Amino acid sequence: MFNEKIRDEADGDDVSGMDNDCKQWALVLWNYLRLGQPLVKSDVIIGLGCHDVRVAERAATLYLENWAPWILFTGYLGNHTVGVWHQPEADIFAETAIKLGVPADKIILEKKATNTGENIRFAYQTLKDNNIPAKKIILVQQPFMERRVYATYLRQWPDDKENVQAVVTSPMMELDEYPNSQVGNMDNLIGYMLAVLERIRDYPKKGFQVEQEIFPEVYDAQWKLLQAGYQPK
Repeated sequence: MFNEKIRDEADGDDVSGMDNDCKQWALVLWNYLRLGQPLVKSDVIIGLGCHDVRVAERAATLYLENWAPWILFTGYLGNHTVGVWHQPEADIFAETAIKLGVPADKIILEKKATNTGENIRFAYQTLKDNNIPAKKIILVQQPFMERRVYATYLRQWPDDKENVQAVVTSPMMELDEYPNSQVGNMDNLIGYMLAVLERIRDYPKKGFQVEQEIFPEVYDAQWKLLQAGYQPK
């Protein structure tokens, strides 16, 4: 494996020593997992909890740019925050947004969800309980989660989706810009992407999300990264 060529996880942001082939295969996954959907003026911005506060920063920026009059942050503790964070993801995201200038009374919190499906379903119910319209929504997560979030929304949003317009966005960054001391290094990112790709492949059979076409070049990049020793995280 190429771990020895990558900077220690504690630093986490140097990918200059990574094998070029592995970096190209990682880029194939990164480009597939992102959707790049155009934004639309919406009723609410829904920030899905995770271990990356840049998601909260992106949601705050969208609010401050007047893309929607409300933010809902959803999340208790998930795979990458349980045992690490000592507050619900939604609380930490709200604190981040408030520091950036979002009024506290424009933020709604949902603090029970522990996975993406619950984020979607519980956010819907929280909006309904607070009488917040949700005919147009912006979903915010990490870049490599865009496709999975959208596929989960299409399966698990309880309302009639024909009358709801949803778009997914994420912090504006390229592959090399993702790693940092909080989320880990490029090795970690590849593990995250491999795990997300597995779920995109397997979860439709379990009823968790809609089917997404996985292109041959994506499967090829996945196989080569696994052969190089990378493992889903």
